[in-house]
Amino acid sequence: MRRTRLPLLVLLSFFAAAIENATQAQPNPARAGNSASADYRPDPAAVQRYGPAYRFPQAGWTVLHIEGEPYERGYQHGRLMSSEIAAHLRCFATTLSSKAPADDWQSTRRLVNALFLRRFEKEFLEEMKGIADGATEAGGRFFQRPIDVVDIAVLNCWPEIDSLDSALEATPIGLEGLRFPHAQPRAMPKPRPEHCSAFAATAPATADGKIVFGHITMFGLYPANFYNVWLDIKPAKGRRVLMCGYPGAMQSGMDYYMNDAGLLIAETTIAQTRFDITGQSEASRIRQAIQYATGIDEAVAILKKNNNGLYTNEWLLADINTNEIALFELGTNKSKLHRSSKKEWIGNTPGFYWGCNNTKDLEVRLETLPSVEGRPANVVFHPSDRDLMWQRLYHKHKGTMGVAFGKEAFTTPPVAAFHSLDAKFTTTDLAKDLKSWALFGPPLGRTWMPTESEKQRFPEVKPLVSNPWTILHANAPPTPPSPPSQGGDGGVGAIDVPSYKGPMQAVAMKKAGKKNRSLQNVPAWHGTLLPQTDGDIWLAAAFADYERIVAADKMRGNSADERDALALDLFAFRSTYLTAVRTSGDVALADIKSDVARDGWYRIASGKGVLALHELRRIVGDPLFEESMDSFGRKHAGQRVATAQFQAHLEQASGKSLAGFFDTWVKQTGLPGALPQTVAYSVNTFSREQDRTLIVYGTADETPTNREAAESLQKGLRESGPNFTIPIKSDKEATPGDLKSHHLLLIGRPDSNVLVESFRKALPISFGGRSFVVGKETYANPGSAIVVAAENPVNPRYSLVVIAGLSAEATFHAPAAFLRGRRTAEVLVLPAGGATQALVLPPRSSLNDVKQSK
Repeated sequence: MRRTRLPLLVLLSFFAAAIENATQAQPNPARAGNSASADYRPDPAAVQRYGPAYRFPQAGWTVLHIEGEPYERGYQHGRLMSSEIAAHLRCFATTLSSKAPADDWQSTRRLVNALFLRRFEKEFLEEMKGIADGATEAGGRFFQRPIDVVDIAVLNCWPEIDSLDSALEATPIGLEGLRFPHAQPRAMPKPRPEHCSAFAATAPATADGKIVFGHITMFGLYPANFYNVWLDIKPAKGRRVLMCGYPGAMQSGMDYYMNDAGLLIAETTIAQTRFDITGQSEASRIRQAIQYATGIDEAVAILKKNNNGLYTNEWLLADINTNEIALFELGTNKSKLHRSSKKEWIGNTPGFYWGCNNTKDLEVRLETLPSVEGRPANVVFHPSDRDLMWQRLYHKHKGTMGVAFGKEAFTTPPVAAFHSLDAKFTTTDLAKDLKSWALFGPPLGRTWMPTESEKQRFPEVKPLVSNPWTILHANAPPTPPSPPSQGGDGGVGAIDVPSYKGPMQAVAMKKAGKKNRSLQNVPAWHGTLLPQTDGDIWLAAAFADYERIVAADKMRGNSADERDALALDLFAFRSTYLTAVRTSGDVALADIKSDVARDGWYRIASGKGVLALHELRRIVGDPLFEESMDSFGRKHAGQRVATAQFQAHLEQASGKSLAGFFDTWVKQTGLPGALPQTVAYSVNTFSREQDRTLIVYGTADETPTNREAAESLQKGLRESGPNFTIPIKSDKEATPGDLKSHHLLLIGRPDSNVLVESFRKALPISFGGRSFVVGKETYANPGSAIVVAAENPVNPRYSLVVIAGLSAEATFHAPAAFLRGRRTAEVLVLPAGGATQALVLPPRSSLNDVKQSK
């Protein structure tokens, strides 16, 4: 049936009404809760008490108040949270091992007992003992036995357990830098996950010249449901403490604290530094800092003293009495304190500090290495996507930051990444009353559902729903008019949590059958370099990045597939450089200027730098090149070096004049004529700019399936981390303006998507009616699909990615296969019944160059 076009005014009115209705039906999370009362008063029937302690629910949170001497306040905690503590222990054990949780838990208990238990302040050991005894007294059991102090210590040491493998990798054993004649690959630990973002603002960034201070947490779904305890501790000694925590917590773990002296503390994890086995547990030090410090100096001193180095953090601190903020990067032996009182800003952000798992200080970064004489590491700082977003938010709101800024920041991707589970922030005025705005659950308002794999591994996993903004505080709940009928001793009644039935069941996990990627190949050379000037950043970065490529290349054979692997490795850096040039403009490596507010300079330095070293390797030849790199790295390990030193070293080693090479590659823009000047977009280029990306599905044929594939891609990209919801339009709805101003992800073949048909000549592959040709290979199985990147023909500033199957079914499954096998490649072939093939094709002239030549 033919569609009738409505007048623009009618359409606008329709959409305005639809938006208004949607807003009323489901409030925007950034605005929700503005009417929340600062004096929230729970229903007395919902309050559970034990002596002076109490708990009650509030907008998804559990507010828990305890007080008194260490053991008695811990006992109150255990009595009131017994069921949740037992469930949290099961969660931790099952996360350690879904097959043998009891065995892995016992090993972890032994580890904590040996390394951490005796490195807590006695006061906090007593509190944890009280928690265990109270939980057991209230009926809590774990593996059919009473809960004990070691169980509770494990819960409180999880951040340190989580970071121990990485810390041991960073801790020297004495063999670093030595060359062994029969060195073999070895297994490497998984990198420590990143957990959070935080900010601290004061004058001149804030509207009233006072503080705005906040934190958002990212974690896995199963444990996320336990991190909703707003713990209010009124100790017999020290300051009253409020913190975001979990059942069994004597420290936050999510590290958002305030005390009644006006001190605020939050943290974001950074790259793990070395482990000092003689140091005190981080859990003990942060609890001591927030309970006994009254200002920034005292807190910093406590955190530094007897530091074991685990759970390396970038601490944000604020003092509401002086409205001073600080950023404290704490490694193991190295640290860096930035203070607003000294105007020590990171980049051009007066009045504002932020943290998002990216180490800013060089000396702290160097502590992540066991030795600068070992395998080279890239220690050049460059901003992450969250760093860049924090700065955009700063420049958008500088001078006006307040409550609205906190809500907007924590509902803005990628700061509000997909795995975000909460958001908390306070202001000077709120913190004076120990109050904090808080939201528990996904900040963007979408329920976080467990995957099928999570359901199989974790039988007790639950969806995480979003709750409205509320103000958490330390006000006591109303006293019930008559004694509660909760039990003969006036204790806590039943708590509405899922009951645990029977012993843990081991759940078999299917093996993926993929090659073990945790093996690290033998280093090709050694030594971590530091740049003497910004013009030498390329050398420090590429010296480490290219070493990985050479080392991997040496482990490969000489088959066509293995040669393709080298080309693919290089393509990633070539694409990085050329796309950075398109978005930021080109600059010679010698003229690079670092900038914390942008990252184009780093992508140029890193991308072109690797290509330069690859060409230098070809000129000098193996093994002389590797020997020269190793001798230069060993001689200058941990030192600041200049490009001129590197050039002189290579010239002396090779006996060749390299002045022309360094002049062409380092002092001039562009790539030398030997390499084509194409814009090498990859299938992943768009991921850096998801806010400038559009998904367009075809309507010429297979419309319902194309639309479903588009929705599947949208959901998968959102849940892959940054949490952007990329808009979807049909090929009929996409306007010329849309095509010109976005990276385009086109769903469907040329015969089912009119845009793919229009742009097919821009693609480096060719389509038939129900086939496609990649290089010399033709694919015609209806179960096959392809993902291919090219320039956007309408605007070469942006990329074009086509995702198409040779049947409706293949198109439907293509987005999931693409998301599973994403590589920085030009083409991903998804053959029927086969593994994804990542390819880079021979260079072609850019469309822009072709147009100019015509």
